[in-house]
Amino acid sequence: MDFIQHLQTWTKADIDQGKWMIGIAIIIILPVCFLFAKNGNLLQKGMLVPLGLLFMMNLGYGGYLMFSRPKYREQTKEIFQTNPQETIDSELIKTKSDHKSYTITKYIWAGLLILSVGCFFMFNKEYIQGLSLGFTVMFLGMLLIDVFLHQRLKIYMRDLSGYGF
Repeated sequence: MDFIQHLQTWTKADIDQGKWMIGIAIIIILPVCFLFAKNGNLLQKGMLVPLGLLFMMNLGYGGYLMFSRPKYREQTKEIFQTNPQETIDSELIKTKSDHKSYTITKYIWAGLLILSVGCFFMFNKEYIQGLSLGFTVMFLGMLLIDVFLHQRLKIYMRDLSGYGF
């Protein structure tokens, strides 16, 4: 495969993940939020804030992936036509930086996930337990999003490392 094919594969997968994120937000998270808002259970009401945040993050970041990646792909293709080696070098630098960011955020999400599970068992009030349970779901969702994005980035980075002019 050549550079352009690797770029297209990576960006298409990110665009697909953006679509999945928006679909999950609309089909699963939004109805759950409405169901919890109508129910009088304090545990479920406590989960509303974190689930609402997860809904907004999925919509926002999913939309960002869907609309920014095609533009990024086209810009990178144009730059590659004029200076292939410089483009690959800059892509490698960018992917290494993103790799480091994803590695750090995965540890952050996992740590916050563990903390929110611990808070669920430490507190006795239903609303606070619901809040911590909601944050558990939110941090798990963010961890999964970053794991999938990071996995594809590592493959793209490995493919880019194979180029040497």
